[in-house]
Amino acid sequence: MTRLYGHPGATGPYTIALHVPPDTKIAAHTHRDGRTAIVVQGAWTFGYGRSANGPDVRTLGPGSFYVEPANLPHFARTGVEGATVYISGFGPSDTEYVE
Repeated sequence: MTRLYGHPGATGPYTIALHVPPDTKIAAHTHRDGRTAIVVQGAWTFGYGRSANGPDVRTLGPGSFYVEPANLPHFARTGVEGATVYISGFGPSDTEYVE
């Protein structure tokens, strides 16, 4: 993770660049703050809920925009090329894994 603006642990706006290696699975989790995100590189498979097997799982390419509503479980994974995602929110933020 690279901080581009602000700090997710402090009060106020922030933007981070999340660099995720190839073939990485990120388990279902929540954040206390709502976030917006844009995929800038790679393929980012993303979905809402507690399970990565739901019908609303989508693979997002560069330029794709999505939201992470506060306290809504979501998960992600990358493929062979990994991914970079820019994420913005209003801190303080946290990450709580669902299981």
